[in-house]
Amino acid sequence: MPSRLSKLAVTTLVLLLADIYIPARGTAAAQPSISTLPPGQEDKMNPSSGKDNEETTADDTTIVWNSNLTGEHTHGTAVWALDERGMRGSAHGNAAGIRTYTAPAEAENMVIMTDLMPIDEQMQAGLFFRGTADGKQGYIALLVREDQRVKVRLQQADGKVIATSAQDYYSENGTRHRLEIHLEGERIRLFLDGYADPAIEADGIARPGTVSGIAVLQGAASFQDTYVLTAEQFYGEKYRPAYHYSALRGWASDPNGMIYYKGEYHLFHQDGGRWAHAVSEDLLHWKNLPFALEWNKWGHVWSGSAIADDHNVSGLFDESPEKGGLIAYYTSYTPERPNGNQKIGIAYSMDRGRTWHYPEEHSIVIQNPGQTADNPGSWDFRDPKIVRDEERNRWVMVVSGGDHVRLFTSTNLLDWTLTDNFGYGDYIRGGVWECPDLFKLPVQGTNQSKWVLMISTGAHPNTGGSNAEYFVGQLSDEGRFVNDNPPGLVLQTDWGKEFYASMTFAGLSDRRIAMAWMTNWDYAFDLPTQDWKGILSAPRELSLVSTTSGVRLVQAPVQELNTLRTPLRSVRAVKVDHSSANILKGLSAGSYEIEAELELPAQQPAAHFGFQLRTNRSGSQFTDVGYQVDTGQLYIDRTASGITDFSDKFSTRQTADVQPENRRIRLRILVDESTVEIFANGGQRVFSSVIFPDQGSQGMSFYVNGGQVNLVSMDVYQLNSVWK
Repeated sequence: MPSRLSKLAVTTLVLLLADIYIPARGTAAAQPSISTLPPGQEDKMNPSSGKDNEETTADDTTIVWNSNLTGEHTHGTAVWALDERGMRGSAHGNAAGIRTYTAPAEAENMVIMTDLMPIDEQMQAGLFFRGTADGKQGYIALLVREDQRVKVRLQQADGKVIATSAQDYYSENGTRHRLEIHLEGERIRLFLDGYADPAIEADGIARPGTVSGIAVLQGAASFQDTYVLTAEQFYGEKYRPAYHYSALRGWASDPNGMIYYKGEYHLFHQDGGRWAHAVSEDLLHWKNLPFALEWNKWGHVWSGSAIADDHNVSGLFDESPEKGGLIAYYTSYTPERPNGNQKIGIAYSMDRGRTWHYPEEHSIVIQNPGQTADNPGSWDFRDPKIVRDEERNRWVMVVSGGDHVRLFTSTNLLDWTLTDNFGYGDYIRGGVWECPDLFKLPVQGTNQSKWVLMISTGAHPNTGGSNAEYFVGQLSDEGRFVNDNPPGLVLQTDWGKEFYASMTFAGLSDRRIAMAWMTNWDYAFDLPTQDWKGILSAPRELSLVSTTSGVRLVQAPVQELNTLRTPLRSVRAVKVDHSSANILKGLSAGSYEIEAELELPAQQPAAHFGFQLRTNRSGSQFTDVGYQVDTGQLYIDRTASGITDFSDKFSTRQTADVQPENRRIRLRILVDESTVEIFANGGQRVFSSVIFPDQGSQGMSFYVNGGQVNLVSMDVYQLNSVWK
């Protein structure tokens, strides 16, 4: 996370983005509880004031309950009040209660969610839905907690149980559980904590009312990030990508801590100096979870990585039933100190990443390198990435140092030794080096392996904004990175302008998969979306190949994307010139994929050919992806793509040299509601770009100017939404 964001700037941006996200902290005393809901006793609150969504404590700490619910009515004798976690419900003695909200009114197809933190060892609390305003009819999706385990129970408001989850789930003290309800007609699916399989599925759920709310029937619990959304509002807004990851609310910036662990891909990312969290079993269908790492006593939790400590070499997992777990390494940034006093902190999880702890000892594993006896240190020192070096039985950490990176090694994941400084001098051509990644890959078709060091560079006039580069080399026994190429040779990762902070997943033995933040620091938070900011690139698999210029990195969309395909058109062996009809005429889609192999004939080859994507009916709006034969350049031109004036630094045309192979150019183009990614000649050249077209701009065309193109093959697929 770049150092230029001050605490005030971060807080302001977070507050502007999504209703909003001051993290919840604190403790509350356990309360006596019962398990029944007594009738009557309604305390009507002002249905439109919304004043209970925010309060200020005596020490001026702002307490916020993030919710879109208004029109409050309380039923029963439970006590409701804001605490530092959100909205707390407490059932004292024989009390229990439901709190209903008249807006937004439920429709037939809805998504309802909350982050629920049990306060008592024994607790029953959850979401009220499809209810009447008096709370007497409707349903409650309850979390039932006992002995640090929770089950999900679906019951009617009168207490009649409909279903209980077959599985129970671990519930550490302090865990915030994500309960998510998907209503589709009379069908319901209840999801807990991001697990792919529903905890409960049921049919025949009638709709006696359209009122939602929260309930506490036993013990005490706090609710946070509670939202009622129609199916259209759930990942259905303007510009919302259909198959790329984006956060439901707030922002998604630097991907952090990406790891495959026990059958799940964990994606963490920056959101206001905290680690937001999502999980997936296939890299496509993501379930959002509560924030994993929030601001702590050292300050903000900036970018970093995660590693699995399966054998407890760190000693952090002595109390874990499995004697192992996950360790997150993050940039600890203290706003009150010069340059944030950046240092490397850790947190650990014993429950598959659902709950995180900051250790009492070794909370900071590497202090700022500028530290002296009188100064905690103000050097740039951030974005730690950990990789296992099996050959030498050690772990390696690479950390950004501003105009270089630092390498450290460890055998116990806690004590780290500086082994190298790589960069400086002739290596610098633009902005600061950030978000480094380090990994080893085999070179295809050989018995060689190489180490790859990837970096992102901050915005700079020399590079036209921020950029991404990589180095290929070896890691020495001493822990030094040895570059195969001279310092002045730049190996560019991506030729588009929106590919930053790329990170690869740990925990995969046979694949190296990367995702990146699709923005540029020239306009990182200016993109014209509402309530949410930031898209991550489609996951892509990385490989090394030998070329005449040396070993180079190639990228390809992960094969899992093929499962989203619906065929739209397939064309084979057609000659196309400037007078040919548009072979893509009649196709309409907002998110789709084009695979094409195009041959330049020996006689009368085209001077120029390409695709117009996301076109409107008049042809005035489109994104142009083309190839200029005489210069051998592939380009993307988004001058007419839609909204482009949100920043005067938003560059509209990018180019890259692409040479035909046996007179052929191979293109794979991924188009989404607000992104275009181009993979040329097997991923030797890649463009990652954002676009903001009108929603009705869903046409496409293929054109040829000045000569002919032999269309060897072209396949067009609609790519289905992963959210619907």
